[in-house]
Amino acid sequence: MYLIMDEQEEKHDQPWPSYHIETPRRLESTGLYSDSRIHHLPRREATLDEIESVHTKRYVQDVKSTETMTVVQQEQFCTNYEDIYVNSATWRRAKLAAASAIDLAIECATHKKPGIAFVRPPGHHAMPDEGCGFCIFNNVAIAAKQAIKRGVAKRVLIVDYDVHAANGTQECIEGEEGIQLISIHRYEHGKFWPNMPQTGIYHKYKNTMNLPLNATGMSDREYFALFSHIILPVAYSYRPDLILVSSGFDASIGDPEGYMNVTPSGFATMIRKLMDTGVPVAAILEGGYFLDALAADSEYVVRAMLGEAVPKSVELSLRPHPLVAETISRIYQRYQNSFPFFRKVQELRELLLETKFDTRTEQTTDYTGERVVCAPYDTRGIYTPLSDEKVDEFRKELAEILNEDKLKKLENFDEKMAKPLEFSTGTPTNCLKYDDDLEKIVFGDGNAVRLFATLLFRLPFDPLFALGHIPDTIPNFQDIQLHDSLKEIRKDIKFFCLAFWVMPTIF
Repeated sequence: MYLIMDEQEEKHDQPWPSYHIETPRRLESTGLYSDSRIHHLPRREATLDEIESVHTKRYVQDVKSTETMTVVQQEQFCTNYEDIYVNSATWRRAKLAAASAIDLAIECATHKKPGIAFVRPPGHHAMPDEGCGFCIFNNVAIAAKQAIKRGVAKRVLIVDYDVHAANGTQECIEGEEGIQLISIHRYEHGKFWPNMPQTGIYHKYKNTMNLPLNATGMSDREYFALFSHIILPVAYSYRPDLILVSSGFDASIGDPEGYMNVTPSGFATMIRKLMDTGVPVAAILEGGYFLDALAADSEYVVRAMLGEAVPKSVELSLRPHPLVAETISRIYQRYQNSFPFFRKVQELRELLLETKFDTRTEQTTDYTGERVVCAPYDTRGIYTPLSDEKVDEFRKELAEILNEDKLKKLENFDEKMAKPLEFSTGTPTNCLKYDDDLEKIVFGDGNAVRLFATLLFRLPFDPLFALGHIPDTIPNFQDIQLHDSLKEIRKDIKFFCLAFWVMPTIF
């Protein structure tokens, strides 16, 4: 695997006195990596042409001008942009971060290996003409465009699991042929920052699919459900040549921004599932502000990229949060005409419930928030540190999780729960049906029906099950035949509960 580490010879840091969560200590806490299996890539500064493939000349020159400003001038400069800071090192560090993302993407795509860049400042909130939310240049958007420009990829999929919406990336890639973004983020119907309607499900941006989380406390279980029901089906249909990950770790346990509960093995599992597609995966650090969790999350992701076993993370027999089920259902409805997998799941739901679902793909809004901030933006007093007692509480919880991981069996497959799914030589090629005698769902040998059944009925209980590489042709999900015998699932309470979990939006 490849790794780029910002050595922070000069530190991008807030030069005026006020507490801030995005600090140089975020990279100091990782302690990475001397493993001989890791190939460390050299660093360089991005050229103006590379940066201006995403950002306007005006904005780039504005950032450059901060290099020679006084601290008073730098703080005044930052009142023009929402929640950023700059110092005399920012211009160079931002160019190093952007080039690191580019070079990592190029190397991963060229040599078909995974990699990660631990860089600052982060990037996914930066828009074409303005910085935002700690971000100066949009590293992942620049990398995606350069990968396509240099011919190492024709299609790039960006997966962003940072707890904040990828509003900047959404703006930067809109209208770009060959780039698709999927963003999982805390939303709360628009009441969580950045409080933008465009970060919900219903918006005008054709290159972006948002998977909003409308409550806090979401765990590995909910993230895995979004991967198996949405992200992986999209990947197998989109067939990218490169997957870029905006790898923010602020959805982790203890993070002061996210209030989510994703574990280190949860992040590692998500990376492993993307790697299992056979597509090169290049991850770029975004957020993550509980330093203990950031260090653990980073190490687990690197170990997953090295091919090491990932420990089982959660009790997967429990149903995901109902608000995630609602998000999945809305995504199926919104994009059913774009992705045959979603349309086929809709047909399965109609078969089981003997009812028709709404075929409209548009809805006015899922936004009930309000965006009230505007320039001049505040530069002080925005963040308050957690109490020492609260930090100690989170450290104890994280330590318990890490200790449990050492004791767990590395095999993650729940054979009992997945037992009702089976390939059958006597079943027509593209058919999915229920065998009453075997008390199992059986399917034929068609690639599409096998993938469909595995995504719905095995992967939720075995997230580390390898689906196999993305084929050269798009799976013909529309050709899958759903046999009427599937209605019998409703008569078997054990099987009914299984379906209740794996397709939480059905019942």
